[in-house]
Amino acid sequence: MKKLIPWFLVATLFLILAYLASRSEAPLDDSVRFVDIDRYLTRQAMAQDIDTLVHTFERIHPYPYRFVEKHRLRSRVDSTKAHLPDSMTTMHFWRLIDQLLIGYNDAHSKVEDRYVLADYVKKNRYFFPFSATVSRDKIRISTHDTLEYPLVNGTEIVKINGKTSEQLLRDLVTHATRETPALKRLEISDDFGFYLWKTYDWGPDFTIHYRTKEDSDLDSIVVHGIPWAHRKRSENPDTVAYTFTFLTNRIGLMKISDFNGDEGEVLEFYRQSFQSMADRNCANLLLDFRGHSGGADSYGEHLAKYISMVPYRKLSKAYWKITPEFKEAFDRTFVPIGLRWFTPIYLVNEYSRVFYGADPNELVTVNYELKTPLPEEERFAGQVYLITNHRTFSAGSIFAEMFKYYNMGTIVGQPTGNLTSFTGFALANFTLPNSTLSFQVSSVYNVANSREEGLKTVEPDIHVDAADDPLAHVIENYIRY
Repeated sequence: MKKLIPWFLVATLFLILAYLASRSEAPLDDSVRFVDIDRYLTRQAMAQDIDTLVHTFERIHPYPYRFVEKHRLRSRVDSTKAHLPDSMTTMHFWRLIDQLLIGYNDAHSKVEDRYVLADYVKKNRYFFPFSATVSRDKIRISTHDTLEYPLVNGTEIVKINGKTSEQLLRDLVTHATRETPALKRLEISDDFGFYLWKTYDWGPDFTIHYRTKEDSDLDSIVVHGIPWAHRKRSENPDTVAYTFTFLTNRIGLMKISDFNGDEGEVLEFYRQSFQSMADRNCANLLLDFRGHSGGADSYGEHLAKYISMVPYRKLSKAYWKITPEFKEAFDRTFVPIGLRWFTPIYLVNEYSRVFYGADPNELVTVNYELKTPLPEEERFAGQVYLITNHRTFSAGSIFAEMFKYYNMGTIVGQPTGNLTSFTGFALANFTLPNSTLSFQVSSVYNVANSREEGLKTVEPDIHVDAADDPLAHVIENYIRY
């Protein structure tokens, strides 16, 4: 009987911990599934929300004024508050704070649009009926979201609702989240109608002045907007994150759309893919990271062990600002409320181990250690080509920088959609007290292996025009059979 007592105590403790772990808080914005875009906010309520936004950003972000002078941003905030009307709809206020947050120039920090969009769609409101791209300061129709109007692809949009193309672009970039002017314009081109909706209170009709390729004279047309469900994106997102196929016995194609999913399944995908290439004596690997949306950067390190010839690391270092506000947001996202009293629990989570025991408001530096690649006989010995474009973002861009820095192969295509060193890990949504609008703030500054910390993206070794197929370019020009 005495031998059973310790086991009984262990089982009891296990059950208690399991119960405590099951107790969790809702996400910071969980109670705000939707907002009422037509609800009016008072001047005082809006001013309080703006103050909350700025305060939270400064307390969470490790370098809030990295790309903008503090006095300039603060002056803009003060001016915005001073010119607030007596009241404003939630949707108009959302557009206003979206511009304020984008003014910090951090692609991972943003005001959430999904709740606003959901209410807008629910109320059967309309969107611009054409997709369009921005090139050389001109806006051209790229795809038809409707066949009702005779505007063909390539038609130049000169005005919409009286706004010239120059005015449109100047306004639209203030709602684009990426960090450089070139990336902002590509971002707008990806979904022109969406950014038009973010920027203007237009619809259901749109007056377009346009010029066709065949005729230099201006013409105009009034078009009716379309519901959200009828829109077409310039590029549909991938539904499968990891795929591997053989283009020929000598060419393997690995398409990776993000670094999410079960880690064990991802590791097995890598193992099977490289084993199949070894079985066929495959000499060329194309890694297609176009549209890679990010995720767990450690998944990129797992992939690198198959192709790197030397020890490597995902980043040089990272900085975490451990304020009480950061700690509270982290706990709500990662640590069940019932276990927070048990401080060693923070050593279990890979992120919380970084700041366990840190002083309040300390800027913690994480220096990453080199990872060892697989033994030579287990590594892929052929040529590796990494395909990137402006949608290669976050952890996808981290992988591209690591790939380039350690000479793992050749990058082909377009520059990535993220800066070489950038702030990220937007760990939680924060909700403004009056408008109930949600926003995210970056909490970690990632420094690349190259230590490049300016407004530069990861550049390809071989540039391929965005209109051309980089896969075909590699196969036709660089692979020898």
